[in-house]
Amino acid sequence: MNSNNRQPAALLSLILLTFLATAMAGPAVVVEGQWIREAPPTSTVLAAYMVLKNTSDTPLAITRIDSPDFGNSQIHRTVVEDGIAKMLPVEKLQLSARGSETLEPGGLHLMLFDPLRALRDGDTVILVVHDDTGDSVTVQTPVLRNTEETGHAHHHH
Repeated sequence: MNSNNRQPAALLSLILLTFLATAMAGPAVVVEGQWIREAPPTSTVLAAYMVLKNTSDTPLAITRIDSPDFGNSQIHRTVVEDGIAKMLPVEKLQLSARGSETLEPGGLHLMLFDPLRALRDGDTVILVVHDDTGDSVTVQTPVLRNTEETGHAHHHH
């Protein structure tokens, strides 16, 4: 094989390795500290909280977070206008490059509507976080009654 034939082969190998490394890297979003606040058994709405981290060098947006355990879900932001707290839907949640957003009580949060089963303290729910690149991350999320203990004790991946 002469040197002219080796150059295209080496270039093809480099392109293939770059593609494989990118494909194997997986989704850029990491979910930490996720939990759902337990609600009365007759409640049709629960709230979920978490930290969403963008591990990539480019900005991205969370387009939705859903769950097979609920009929519907929406990301909301709590705002106070004229002394009255309101929840406003957030269409996309922007994450800067290497940035993060915290979904927490009184701020950004995930509203989960129409649970398909009764959820009690200690149960686990699946949440699926979708971003605008088409990737998604699935996480197991505990249902908790005692929300004061969620700070650092419940960081599941």
